[in-house]
Amino acid sequence: ILSYATSDKYMQSCMENRAVKAMIVPVDCTCYEAILNERNGAVIYSETPEKDFYVLHEALCRCGDFYEKYDFPSEFGVGCDIHPSTVIYDGVKIGNYVKIGANTVVKPGTIIEDCVTIGCNSVIGSEGFQLITIKDEMPMHITHVGGVHICSHVYIGDCSCVGNTLFEGATYIGKGAKIDNLVHIAHNLYIGENAVITAHSTLCGSSVVADGAWLAPQTAVLNNVVIGKNAMTGLSSVVLRSISDNMLAYGFPAEEKRNRNV
Repeated sequence: ILSYATSDKYMQSCMENRAVKAMIVPVDCTCYEAILNERNGAVIYSETPEKDFYVLHEALCRCGDFYEKYDFPSEFGVGCDIHPSTVIYDGVKIGNYVKIGANTVVKPGTIIEDCVTIGCNSVIGSEGFQLITIKDEMPMHITHVGGVHICSHVYIGDCSCVGNTLFEGATYIGKGAKIDNLVHIAHNLYIGENAVITAHSTLCGSSVVADGAWLAPQTAVLNNVVIGKNAMTGLSSVVLRSISDNMLAYGFPAEEKRNRNV
């Protein structure tokens, strides 16, 4: 893995992730050299490491060979009910007894397991949204190259959007999860088994909704926040920090109020 750091505070993470073999770092940040030398890796010094990392990423996207392209003919199981107006790109795998409504778009890198229902006008595998902002420069939109994995018996309503991952892997929706109409699921999310996400909820990138959690209508979840197992949010909650297992939380910002099992 090639990665980057903007300071020495990520040194411990670099030490723990032995897959990292090269890093782009600030010119005054020499602490990574010893770590990467031990791995026969490399350090690249830069005045703008984050920008240079993503410029390299975009170049690799354009070269055509570095990232998986998902350009194989799409695969379909038996017993599917897919509306004629549905748009299914190459590079999609669809299991048995899948139902997809009118005008839904399924983009490359998507895996849909058996007995999944997806409503009308939804987008599965929409490119995630991430911007890099450098002083005095135009914001830079970053190409997402990953996929989406929807497990069996998932329900997704109308006009919902599921983003793909930034790099490897897939945005993951676990078995039996139920997603209402008008829900936004951003890149790199993990949604556990039997989780419920109701209408107008917005989940920012890399957040987690654990098994059995229930998000009330208009819940907003900040990036990298974890909603614990069987936790529940109240109406219009804004979740800025993680919620423990089995807890009811609500408000702006959402605060834990009581254990649902008590």
